[in-house]
Amino acid sequence: MMAAVLTLLWRDVAGARELTRILARDGFLWCNPTKVSQQAISQRFLTFPSELFEKVFKDLLPSLRTAWHIRNKRPLPESIQFTLSKFEKIWIIDGSTLEALFRKLQSLEEAQRGKLAGKMSTVIDLMTRLPVEIWFEENPKASDVKLEENILNLVKENTLLLLDRAQIIHQ
Repeated sequence: MMAAVLTLLWRDVAGARELTRILARDGFLWCNPTKVSQQAISQRFLTFPSELFEKVFKDLLPSLRTAWHIRNKRPLPESIQFTLSKFEKIWIIDGSTLEALFRKLQSLEEAQRGKLAGKMSTVIDLMTRLPVEIWFEENPKASDVKLEENILNLVKENTLLLLDRAQIIHQ
């Protein structure tokens, strides 16, 4: 499952269906090609311990950032160049209710609607498109305002933070 998640992130795989195809055709990282159903992968994602993903992912982020900087040789759009002349970092934050995300898994489209699964919020570096931080709130009805303390503790001087709903914070 760890190889599956890393493949999802690194290869920018669109979802469980494409992930199933890649596993059958090429395999993932250290895993040989294996045929499994899309539903099996989707179900396994729902039961795999999130704490394990979080620890491994946070340990790998520095390596992923370094690899991005080494391989990225494309010129930046003018708007990004201009913004970087004023700020050192450009981060984007967005939050989603997890029940809505689960509905995007085709194998769960027809599943009976249950209670909401909580909220996840992610701060993403606009340049690398990699997460800077991820937060999870068990209460699915929690206001995004509850993230304010986390955001203020994370954002350092000379960072532009773009929030959903067109709110902008700069520090």
